[in-house]
Amino acid sequence: MEKTLYDLMDWAGIEELVYSESAAPQDMLGAHVTDKGLLIQALIPTAARVEVKLALTGRRYPMELADEAGFFAVLIPRKSVTPYTLMVTYDN
Repeated sequence: MEKTLYDLMDWAGIEELVYSESAAPQDMLGAHVTDKGLLIQALIPTAARVEVKLALTGRRYPMELADEAGFFAVLIPRKSVTPYTLMVTYDN
């Protein structure tokens, strides 16, 4: 995993999500603007691969598997939230 993305990850928060102990999953999941770019995170336990497809440009960004329980993340070089779709490939 890229160091910049790794450093942005809230590893304790990811563990709370994975074990269904988070009181506010929306604080981590989805799109959030950071000083490093647009961070998009998703928890899809049965996914083999996930990409973010930006609605306006159609550009795709592969998400990195940050936790083997199915937590994916990507850092996109943007300074604002934009509509997107998660393109999910399952192992079956």
